[in-house]
Amino acid sequence: MFGRGRIDHLALQAASLDSFDTIRDRLRDRGAADDFVTDFGPMLSIFFRDPDGLECEVCVENPDYQPGFFNPPGTRALRYT
Repeated sequence: MFGRGRIDHLALQAASLDSFDTIRDRLRDRGAADDFVTDFGPMLSIFFRDPDGLECEVCVENPDYQPGFFNPPGTRALRYT
């Protein structure tokens, strides 16, 4: 799809917002991710690359989501500013 082979990226869903925050902290501590959390509307996501260069994503349901509102990629999550 984007020239990265058969798999564009791998996404995993965190069980809770607390789990998402723990995963986010661990990824940042290891230099695998930056501070940017994307707000897609119903989901929050953080992206990182694995050691082989595959883009990965960890997402969680957005507790601040308002039904019917969707944000484009690149929209910063307000709770993480």
